Amino acid sequence: MPTHSLIAGATDADGWHGVGAPGGYEWWYFDGEDGGGEVQIVGIILDGFVFHPGYLRRHFRYLRNPTKHAPAVARDFPCAYFVIYDKGKIAAQFMTQYPAGTLVAAADGVRVEMGTNSLVREDGEYRLQMQGTPWKLTGRGPQTLVGQRLSVDWRVSAVSVHAAEERRFLSREMTGAEHHWVLAAPHGTFEAVVKLQGGPGDREWRLKGRGYHDHNYGTGPLGPGLKRWIWGRALFDDACYTFHYAVPRDGGLPAEVHVLRVTPGGGVKDVSPKAEAVLGAFDRRSGVMGGFAGYPGELDLGVIKLSQPKVVDASPFYMRMVYRAECQGRVGTAFCEAALPERLRWPLLGRMIEMSFDKRK
Repeated sequence: MPTHSLIAGATDADGWHGVGAPGGYEWWYFDGEDGGGEVQIVGIILDGFVFHPGYLRRHFRYLRNPTKHAPAVARDFPCAYFVIYDKGKIAAQFMTQYPAGTLVAAADGVRVEMGTNSLVREDGEYRLQMQGTPWKLTGRGPQTLVGQRLSVDWRVSAVSVHAAEERRFLSREMTGAEHHWVLAAPHGTFEAVVKLQGGPGDREWRLKGRGYHDHNYGTGPLGPGLKRWIWGRALFDDACYTFHYAVPRDGGLPAEVHVLRVTPGGGVKDVSPKAEAVLGAFDRRSGVMGGFAGYPGELDLGVIKLSQPKVVDASPFYMRMVYRAECQGRVGTAFCEAALPERLRWPLLGRMIEMSFDKRK
């Protein structure tokens, strides 16, 4: 089997790690919710989109016959994703796939460029600028809206100032790979201007509220070995609570749970319960897109208790929900995502998903 450098490494935990492992990935994730709670935005710059059906096809083809097929690596699938939700519905979104090697980034700081997208960190403030062609779902499947443009100019500042902390999650026993979770600025504030232009009616959102940023990278896909997976975060003025909860496909392995609390005075603290103490079941299904994806109606993670979910985005393999969150006496909302990654290998579903991508030459 060919030899590859798995991870080149970074001198800044939030910098580029140069993942070279077959099936590896790295992404910088941002989200924010406006002060009124009616609008949420998510932006991700990906060096290797680990949920790309084409990436997964190439990766598993390589594993089946490594002497015949070259491995897919992160640099082959650079992507940019952005979505804005308004009053519980998708207002606009894009997914852009760029040519291999388009992403350029620094290992000693946060400087990332890819096509019309860029991310920099200066004096503790992040600035994320993104632009792409939106898409919508039609009777014939996803359709990119040629001639329209969706853009965001986004600034995030940390409330809890601390050095970026790195944790492991989703064990090798469960997934067959190493996965790293960098808590860079999980407890922050943000300001953003989002513009949708070129359609029947231009729209503009000027947003301000609480913001979240973390960073993930790993040496292989997340999906293998996972039966169910949910992650999320709840933001308050004085704290952030963020978590991952994963149920393995192998019934002989235990579920895995990671819960972290971030506060201005205490930094990042692990407050995870034992996996067997987690209460809740993936017992709800959405009526959207065939209702394939399941999510918990309630989930008790010890210091985080989630209830009363409202679905804002649904597909056969993932869902985003806003929950009522109770966190050690605090009551607010939690922005969460549930996923069934193995469904990305369904041929028809995979092809449908790829129809939503704007593939740049």
